[in-house]
Amino acid sequence: MAAPYNPPVKNQDFLIRIALEDMASPGSFKSSPTIATGDFKVAIDGAALANLATLPTVSPAASVLVLITLSAAEMNGDVITLVAIDQTATKEWADLVLSIPTTV
Repeated sequence: MAAPYNPPVKNQDFLIRIALEDMASPGSFKSSPTIATGDFKVAIDGAALANLATLPTVSPAASVLVLITLSAAEMNGDVITLVAIDQTATKEWADLVLSIPTTV
């Protein structure tokens, strides 16, 4: 499979799909999770967290899959770390951290 999927290349757009665990039904994925600005953040080489430039979306619609799109600028590091934390008062989905090592 070619970029922007595999391997993750430093300073190139990258797309990845994940699934989020349902807080109401542990062990199951959340269908059509609600995602708001600030729920997903990125750290480049351990720097401060920043909101993603592109808000992740459920894709395909009405599924458990969440499409994350990282820009070339967000991929400009050796290790890219995604932090996903549902900010609603009663969490809909579980927290997630994903580290992505890049290649050149």
